[in-house]
Amino acid sequence: MTKQTRNLMTMLAVVAMCLVFAVSCASLPGAKAQTERTISVSGTGTVSLEANMVSFRIEVSETADTTGEAQQATNKKMSQILSILRDSGIEDKDISTTALNFSTKYAWKDGVQTKVGEEVDQTVYVRLYDIEAFAPLADAIGSNVSGISFYNVSFDSSDRKEAENQARELAYQDALTKAQIYAKAAGLELGEPITIQDGYSSYVRNTLETGAVMYAKAEAADESYATEAPTGPLTVTSNVDIVFQLK
Repeated sequence: MTKQTRNLMTMLAVVAMCLVFAVSCASLPGAKAQTERTISVSGTGTVSLEANMVSFRIEVSETADTTGEAQQATNKKMSQILSILRDSGIEDKDISTTALNFSTKYAWKDGVQTKVGEEVDQTVYVRLYDIEAFAPLADAIGSNVSGISFYNVSFDSSDRKEAENQARELAYQDALTKAQIYAKAAGLELGEPITIQDGYSSYVRNTLETGAVMYAKAEAADESYATEAPTGPLTVTSNVDIVFQLK
């Protein structure tokens, strides 16, 4: 037997003796169990806030005999719209083109597909940071440009991040209160949190359906109505799961 082999066998023997000693100590009478008592709770926090910004999309679609004619008609209306947007104080950085399409339009009649013409459509996405200016802007567009789509109107708030943090604090306090109640009912004392897991978060914003903003301008020859767009409340909800020690 080599010296290296003898050294290895000696080390294995020492490890085996240590394991036997540890097991023997653990099985001695009075050995204290190390089971930790815990309680797991969930908390929810909700914060309401007011809208101070709005976003929407405007689509212009024109059909003509040729693509060039359809494009010119689309460009004319879009130019009118962009002029109104800029006159309302909206900066170019808050206006972005999301679609520009050229296609041939067909229709079915008596089971036969026929060509209607060449179609060009363009869609812009707009952000407006002056909530009070939205209704007059919708009126200006609806009064000066016809045959367009005004949709995906969504009210939002620039204070959303702050509201999310407030909702998380409320969620933690909700979980803490629940844990304290349970601990007291069990005749125990609540200890420190062991784990904190961020749960789901939701943000509910009000969105108007397509065409909801563009009310009829006149029900009678001598009557006209301005656009109304109530924003309603926005809500932020946060959920948290926490495991606390119990003493």
